[in-house]
Amino acid sequence: MTIDILTLGAGVFSFGVFLLIHLITFRWVAPEHLLKSLLLCVIAVMMLPVLLMAVFFAAQAENLPFSGWVCSTLVAVLIQGLLCFVYVLCIFGPYETSVRMRLVREIAQAGAKGITRQELAERYNAQTIMEIRLQRLLGSGDINEKDGQYASVNKRNLFFIFDDIAGVLKKWINQ
Repeated sequence: MTIDILTLGAGVFSFGVFLLIHLITFRWVAPEHLLKSLLLCVIAVMMLPVLLMAVFFAAQAENLPFSGWVCSTLVAVLIQGLLCFVYVLCIFGPYETSVRMRLVREIAQAGAKGITRQELAERYNAQTIMEIRLQRLLGSGDINEKDGQYASVNKRNLFFIFDDIAGVLKKWINQ
């Protein structure tokens, strides 16, 4: 029973460290480097559950064979990875890319005096949306720009996986 608590604790604690680091640093990262910075943060913090479980093993916190500790460490890394994935997919992603959330932030920043529709349109319009998205795509390496022309780099990434899943689901539903 103790190994279960240690495993879960190492995974959740590691996610908490990731979240703290991310919340402290992501405001300083340029929009075009946001995805790369997020990925580097996730990868760097993936070593924390390994380190924690090694400390628990060295302290003999539980009498288990080495293979049990290895399996528990893999589960702790998996827990931390899944928590990071859910955070990025369900919290951070919508916060950063949602037009609705951007409008709410602009209105909140205006304070008690409020903001007019015209002021909102000046701050956040179709041109602004496109510029922000192009910066992120260029920064992540998903597209490149040469002489004012944008082209896909044709590399596989997390977004293509979601497209593939959606395509399979669409085919399955339409049968």
